[in-house]
Amino acid sequence: MIDFDAVRRAYFSPPPPGDHVPTIEERIAAYERQRVAEARRRGLDMRNSRMGEYGSLIGGPGKPPTRFEGGRPAEYMARMPPMPLEWFNHENAHLRTPCADPDRYLETLSADHLAGFNPRPDGRTLRRLLRAERLTGPEAHMIEQLLTRLRMVELAYLLSRAGLTMHEIARAMLLSGVMTPAKVHWLNQFAAPPAGPETPEE
Repeated sequence: MIDFDAVRRAYFSPPPPGDHVPTIEERIAAYERQRVAEARRRGLDMRNSRMGEYGSLIGGPGKPPTRFEGGRPAEYMARMPPMPLEWFNHENAHLRTPCADPDRYLETLSADHLAGFNPRPDGRTLRRLLRAERLTGPEAHMIEQLLTRLRMVELAYLLSRAGLTMHEIARAMLLSGVMTPAKVHWLNQFAAPPAGPETPEE
């Protein structure tokens, strides 16, 4: 059940990014802030739009009901970056599944989702880019386009069919700037707080 008081608190006082995996309430608040910012940019009447403080979500009981369009829950609409890479540096995030022919799977993804790129990367090149520690501007754009266009099942198959680790997927998303809500939410499920400095022995 959604804690609407927590949504309102997060709307007016957003938590620091990267401090913790965003809660449902924080994601809803972030989406409403993004909607309000876009409405103001376009010069829309906030009162008629029932957004922010003029709608019940943020304004509280007695305000007109906040309206969302598109048929998806608000918590799956906020564009937010993944958690920092340190949150994917735990042992499980570095596990690699042995794959018979990872380049073949990536070749299929390249053909399906990067057909407009010239030259279109082959599977081996794509695997190198997805595992890279740095990307050039054009490489980051291409990886962002690929990861944004992947269906959720294809994204998950990067682990089992392309032999990537969760750490590598997180790094690729961060380096390329992917903020697709459903994909970031999926990835953040595998985040774990980084271990703090060890306490020195007495």
